[in-house]
Amino acid sequence: MVTREADLPGVGTKYSFPLTSGEQLVAVRHRVGHWEIARVDDEGQTTPLVTLAPKEAAELGRILSQRQEAEADARKQMLFEEFSMEWVTLDADSPLVGQTLRDAGVRARTGASVIAVLRSDSSIPSPPPDTSFLAGDTLVIIGGRNQVDRFIREYSSIAIDT
Repeated sequence: MVTREADLPGVGTKYSFPLTSGEQLVAVRHRVGHWEIARVDDEGQTTPLVTLAPKEAAELGRILSQRQEAEADARKQMLFEEFSMEWVTLDADSPLVGQTLRDAGVRARTGASVIAVLRSDSSIPSPPPDTSFLAGDTLVIIGGRNQVDRFIREYSSIAIDT
């Protein structure tokens, strides 16, 4: 589906898209905020349908997008069920302290990925392989629940339930 957008000088913006019936739906957003919705039949005859105040247009948009939001929410829920993210602060006795991300082989050993290193004075998003770990660093770890648990058991003093 292709939505066409046209500037209407002094009026606002016109949006139109074809319907499966062969008609077109046209929505005009006026500069002052209200919307006009109309139908254009296959012979070019325009039938005004409704004029909406900005809040009414927003509510209609919310209602019409509910299925898409529900599908997006289901995908997000699946992500939260399948993935785990933890913030792990390294103690001085962590085997990671003094090693680089490359040398530690965190991903190969645990399956979890370090996606950020947080330090008191800075942060390192997507740390490069030569990033050295320091005592007190907080690592943001992502992976499957088992992978993150393996990381915690191997590199931290956090007690986890198994």
